[in-house]
Amino acid sequence: MLKLLRNLDDIVGMFLMAFIILLACANVFMRYVVGNPWGWVEEVTIFIFVWLTMIGAASVIKAEGHCSIDVLARKLPPKARRVLDTFVDLCVIVTLLLMIYYGTELTLSAGGKITPMLGIPYTYIDAAIPVSSLIMLSYYLRIAWDNITGKGPNSQTEESQ
Repeated sequence: MLKLLRNLDDIVGMFLMAFIILLACANVFMRYVVGNPWGWVEEVTIFIFVWLTMIGAASVIKAEGHCSIDVLARKLPPKARRVLDTFVDLCVIVTLLLMIYYGTELTLSAGGKITPMLGIPYTYIDAAIPVSSLIMLSYYLRIAWDNITGKGPNSQTEESQ
């Protein structure tokens, strides 16, 4: 059960990607074979794509697969590298906290705005920002803690270099 919870973002992301593909294929069939495309597919696809993007970002952080340019950081001595990594971690954590705060404000303010075709409140679409930012924050706090305590992948003692 714990493994399922740990991989929930990956599972949800895979499900959403498969659903977008199936929905697009079904709509192509409806358009070219039946001659009557579904008008609501674009709204649902955009809705799902927003959530998929944000959940995918959380999944990348969990796997520590985010891009970084560390040419200069690799040249630093271990102590300076650790200080730099801690500073970067704090910047990311502050950014995620801001995304949670302003994403929540955006979500709460979007209640009166609805999608034109299906009438779905934008609250459900905008909620992807604070929800996934909270997930990203939980993953990044672990990464930051590992870097601070010297358990991270970039953490090397002076003896090992």
